[in-house]
Amino acid sequence: MEAKFSVIPGGHYQARQNVDGTWDVKDVPVFSTVPKGVKGAPRDITEDELREAVRLHERMFTDDRFLPRLNVLHNYGIHKATAAGFFLPRRVAPFRMKGETVPVIFADLIGVCPDVFAELQSNHLPYCSVEIREWEPLQFGALALLDTEPPFFEFPLITVNPTEAVTASAVRFQSDERSPAVAAFVSGSDARFLFRFPDTKETPMAEDEKKDTEDEAQMAEGDGMDVASVVKAIESGEIAVKDFDAIIAAIDARTGATEPEAEGETEEPPVEFKEESKKKEDAQFSGRIAALEARIEQGDREKARDRLFSATVKALEEDGYFLPEKTRKSLFSFASKGEATLTDFVDAFRETARQDPPPTLDDFGATRSAAFPPEVMKFAERSPHAFTEAKAAFSVWSSFPDDKHRSPLETYLKREVG
Repeated sequence: MEAKFSVIPGGHYQARQNVDGTWDVKDVPVFSTVPKGVKGAPRDITEDELREAVRLHERMFTDDRFLPRLNVLHNYGIHKATAAGFFLPRRVAPFRMKGETVPVIFADLIGVCPDVFAELQSNHLPYCSVEIREWEPLQFGALALLDTEPPFFEFPLITVNPTEAVTASAVRFQSDERSPAVAAFVSGSDARFLFRFPDTKETPMAEDEKKDTEDEAQMAEGDGMDVASVVKAIESGEIAVKDFDAIIAAIDARTGATEPEAEGETEEPPVEFKEESKKKEDAQFSGRIAALEARIEQGDREKARDRLFSATVKALEEDGYFLPEKTRKSLFSFASKGEATLTDFVDAFRETARQDPPPTLDDFGATRSAAFPPEVMKFAERSPHAFTEAKAAFSVWSSFPDDKHRSPLETYLKREVG
């Protein structure tokens, strides 16, 4: 008999291992909009506030080098929370949850401890829940991984798809007075360049005099780093590519430094070998740059699509249109094709769709009875979804023959809508 294994549903989020043994888990949904009073919110938390929270955390990371904690369990409760790594909110995007599409913050889990990652792989920590640090502006204090306590937001379970370890590669170019790029450092989609721009107006210096000047500069700044040592540090994992900007000042004075020659090795390699090596390095690096540019362009397109979709949904809802799930999917699809295509769809939608009435009966005024009978209108106070179902049921009821066999409208609505 063939053995059968259970399959745990979940997000199957991409995870990659860092050179220090920790893990990064990419693009995990962590938070969405909430109404006033839920999770302690002092007011309705909107999509705009979610986007501002992402921008705030990006500034804190970029400018202040700060990341909020990733914990196992909450900081409050009978069990003590334990550190598991860090997390960084990355973007806001539409997400389908409980049959509706809502804006959601996606975050990266950064530097997850190997033992905690093993728990994620074993499905022992399937939930996550943010801890709010401040509501004005919205800021997160921590993200808790939970084992048995169901969170407020029922996102897909945290399941992971591990990939290979992340490594950094260093590419050094043949450097002369015509080649300003001395070195490049690449890790995944991240890359940094080191440039040397020669002063063309500088009076040429004799080789011996130039060497003496460079030696004096190196002795005067003995705590700095030359290109060769930076390359070694990145290849060994001592310096991350993302931290390269922080050390530019330390190596600026010696961007043209090269590996010291071993004692007794004074011969230059053949010209043919140097040219072939340079061509190979340039071809490899050109491919990496092309892939990086394509990834950046894709990210820009996705951000533009999300902004266009969110603005369109907000405008239609403010105008009183109820947008069911099918319509939202169509809007999102047309937003991916560009603003002109989406505008054509919205124009057609406005011509055929019926606007919902105001949320309170006091605002209906004289048009109240002209739109729908009172039996239908009372469902508007319940919810937009209930009101839509009531209008559809009224349309069906109106098509029945008007005789003694037709149920009263109120009875029919109660049976069909509830």
